[in-house]
Amino acid sequence: MLRKFVKSPYIKASIALIVSGSVLIMLSNVLSKTRFTAGMETINKTLMPVYIGVFIAFLLCPIYNKLVRGIYIRLRDSGDISHEALKRPSRTRLAGGRVKAVDDPTVRMKRNLAIAKIGASAISIMIIVAFFALIGYFVIPQIVMSIVNLMNTMPQRLAYFSSWSEHHLQSFPQIVKWINEAANAGTSEIIDWIRDNILKDNFQNLANLVSAQIISVVRGSANLFVGILISIYLLNYKEIIFANTRKIVAATCSEQRSRSLYEFVKIINETFIGFIVGRILDAIIIGILTYVCLLVLNMPLALLIAVIVGVTNVIPFFGPFLGAIPSVCLLMLEDPVKAGYFIVMIFVIQQLDGNVIGPKIVGSAIGIGSFWVLIAVLIGGGLFGFLGMALGVPVFAVFYRYAGKLTNSKLRKRSKETDIRSYTDYAKFGIEEKDLYGENHVTEKLNKDKPNR
Repeated sequence: MLRKFVKSPYIKASIALIVSGSVLIMLSNVLSKTRFTAGMETINKTLMPVYIGVFIAFLLCPIYNKLVRGIYIRLRDSGDISHEALKRPSRTRLAGGRVKAVDDPTVRMKRNLAIAKIGASAISIMIIVAFFALIGYFVIPQIVMSIVNLMNTMPQRLAYFSSWSEHHLQSFPQIVKWINEAANAGTSEIIDWIRDNILKDNFQNLANLVSAQIISVVRGSANLFVGILISIYLLNYKEIIFANTRKIVAATCSEQRSRSLYEFVKIINETFIGFIVGRILDAIIIGILTYVCLLVLNMPLALLIAVIVGVTNVIPFFGPFLGAIPSVCLLMLEDPVKAGYFIVMIFVIQQLDGNVIGPKIVGSAIGIGSFWVLIAVLIGGGLFGFLGMALGVPVFAVFYRYAGKLTNSKLRKRSKETDIRSYTDYAKFGIEEKDLYGENHVTEKLNKDKPNR
């Protein structure tokens, strides 16, 4: 019995998962205590404009491709370049050996393509500038004002929340005690932090803090500007970059290895485009929907809470909770009753997102179950923080899908069934295969197995 239990595939999978997680945690701890981490931070700061450029180009690539195609087709149709025109000679030799240049359709096509790329690049830059201008003009000032107002009125808010709890939560004295302690501790800690970190040493720390923030803003703006330039370059020359990459692969890899590599890259492209673009669109829609609902319900800090909910919604599984918890805490300081309404509202919105909006936008780009989504978010968040939680799912999905394709390919070579239903076993529950999948599936399976017997 024990031997059968040890040989169970579930036990082997659990052991492999625990061992892999332990190795990753130990590796993370070892790297964090060495100079490797400091070196990686320096490299990441240096390459930050490149990261920004690649990310922007990745998001704009579908729009850019459609713009180039649309502009080029309009220019081609207006110029009426036919296939017969492409076969005509571009030069004609006259009497006396002189050569007369004729309108070359190939040159016209290249010129039209260049014009289409320039037009698409200009529109892409306008989209980027318009997006950040809208964020900078409408969103950021209101968020800053909300945060400043929140910090200025924090002692009054904490006192109001404490008095409200004493009046409405008399049946729970321990909870009231915790709230009073948290409110008093929060006020004193804020005052102590301001005195020790900002007002200490004749405002020297205040100057250092302000200068550090100014340097950070200037550096971020410079990185964003350079990143936009890099993204435009990548969009215009991506075909040449890909062609050089294919040339290197053809020179260094066999045909079979090249196909496997291209298939792996295709999975990466499909998964990341489907997931990242889908999650960003989903987050924007949920943020706007939350903002509208907050305005309709006349709740305070509407824009700040909507931004928190929208940004955290990028993270699968845990995102709604990460966004709802701080939002509820902020509303509790303003009006605990409205905080209760917000909980009901965000629950309805997340149900709408999980069952309607999310599946429509993200679709089946990931192709993994909710269990693996949970594992990917936990491991990614534990090792790389917020970014790991956001990107852990597509990274895991790439390897999961590629491993599935390799497995199916091996099974086909061995003339074995690739359908997962053929490998499920519910006999321990007294359930036969035909009870779950029907007689047709069992008959097809038997017919496939007959030639191999």
